[in-house]
Amino acid sequence: MTKHIDLRDWDNRYLTDKEVAAIYGVARATVWRWVGDGTLPAPIKIGGNTTRWHGETIKAAMTKQEGKAA
Repeated sequence: MTKHIDLRDWDNRYLTDKEVAAIYGVARATVWRWVGDGTLPAPIKIGGNTTRWHGETIKAAMTKQEGKAA
């Protein structure tokens, strides 16, 4: 059974790599590749093996990417 990802108010909370991938419509591996090449900012480490992006950070990255495309 597939778990539904709730993306309501995504820009006002911390997001997992799975949620960021869902926002962009890409695979989780692509999210990490984009982090590696600087397309997306690095996530915040909030625990031992736990990293998250704040939604505002992802929103800002989207705006920046849209500006480059124009």
